Amino acid sequence: MKHKKPVIGITLGYDNYDMIRAGIEYGYIRKEYGREVSAAGGEPIFLDENINPQAAAQVCDGIIISGGQDIEPIFYGQSATFAKQTEPSERTAWEQKLITACDQEGKRILGICYGHQLLNVHYGGTLYQDIKCEFGSDFDHGSSGGAVLHDVTFADNFLGFVPEQTVQVASRHHQAVRDIAPGFNVIARACDGVVEAISNGQHFGIQWHSESDGTAPQIYSMFIALCGKNSIASVSPTRILG
Repeated sequence: MKHKKPVIGITLGYDNYDMIRAGIEYGYIRKEYGREVSAAGGEPIFLDENINPQAAAQVCDGIIISGGQDIEPIFYGQSATFAKQTEPSERTAWEQKLITACDQEGKRILGICYGHQLLNVHYGGTLYQDIKCEFGSDFDHGSSGGAVLHDVTFADNFLGFVPEQTVQVASRHHQAVRDIAPGFNVIARACDGVVEAISNGQHFGIQWHSESDGTAPQIYSMFIALCGKNSIASVSPTRILG
């Protein structure tokens, strides 16, 4: 009998700005997500709000929350000041239910860019709505229009990376983690101090796009290996804001 591959659910982005075809609702994803999961030993399936979050958490061995637009500031108790294009609130609200279901089922989550920020927001953290204006950095982190390569340095072990290790990553974002959520630790930063990776020991968030640089094979394979083991002990689904 063949060994069962861990099933990894990948959430879809929502086209709320007629990027694909005007007047038609689409869910979309970069094909690299599925390719990297498959290459790392997982079985990718794609998820959106049409599946019950509890059912998704039961079917999947782990979840990847993919990239997207800005998170609506109301989800972290702020009014919009510098937010640009925002991800539809129905996606964010559904993914928060999915995070809670994963905690109830003892399933791990990897958050990518928007997904990294959502993990922080879901558990009570906040965001800089614009790095340049609120964090005060002129360092180029890219934007939704195109990625830039820059270094991040790790402060602790993280999916195979070790303390003081520096790697080059692909970023395209103008927002970042501000107040870290209770229970999470900052694991990596960019050279200007912007938070690039967080973890609570069960869920992992990275600000960069591993599917666009050379970090995906290690990150995905380590994450999928963890998902293939016994489920983590259930944690409290309680969050502070959202």
